[in-house]
Amino acid sequence: MDRWFLIAATLLAVIGGVTGMMSLRHNHRSRWTFPWMAGAFLAQMGFLWLRGEARGACPLIGIGEILAFLAWSLTLFYLVVGPTYRISLLGVFSAPVVVVFQAIALIPGMLDASPEPVPGTDAWRETHSAMSVLGYGALALAAVAGVMFLVLDRQLKDHHLNSGLFRNLPPVRELLISMERLLWLGMVMLTVGVVAGFMMGRTGDADHLIAAVVVWSAYVALIVVKQVRGITGRRFSLAVVLLFVVSLSVFAFI
Repeated sequence: MDRWFLIAATLLAVIGGVTGMMSLRHNHRSRWTFPWMAGAFLAQMGFLWLRGEARGACPLIGIGEILAFLAWSLTLFYLVVGPTYRISLLGVFSAPVVVVFQAIALIPGMLDASPEPVPGTDAWRETHSAMSVLGYGALALAAVAGVMFLVLDRQLKDHHLNSGLFRNLPPVRELLISMERLLWLGMVMLTVGVVAGFMMGRTGDADHLIAAVVVWSAYVALIVVKQVRGITGRRFSLAVVLLFVVSLSVFAFI
């Protein structure tokens, strides 16, 4: 039953992304991407609720559930940030990422067919798991904004100033501001997750906790460089995108 919710969420995200791209081909913004993604979010909630009931804890057991939770987190931040910063195209760029995460989660064997209750759960473990993945959702959206900046930069260099994509992309400054704020938000949540990880008092999770600290340190270094020395928008965007892609390797230790 829960798998059908995830399938529905994936199909809704596909429709949201496709309708957005079709609108761009006609040189106007899509009014339907946001509603389709909101529908995907509700379907994701249904999936996570059912898995959470079965687990008796935050559903973050195995790569499949982690990717589904990450897709939900990314969608959540898009629904909040998109209208707030008036970045309507964020949904068009976010939808493919959500689809990829959920499509991988739906590969046979990625999700337990019969999820069992999680033994020995506690508040620190739940906080560590939930806040870490929520932080990754914000960092994922920052990476999406970084991709948008790189696309806009390429459009400017290639003088594609009359394309529907260029006409609907937000200003460079607006993208950089939203990217930096998402980076800070993700880092705050990731910091809470890392601290909660140390409070768990379990040695069995040492490998993935070390990997999480390495990722956290890399993001801190990027923020320090940005604040102290300064960095061009293109290099900052490229660093945010590459760092997020590389940081996904932390899930190999879970």
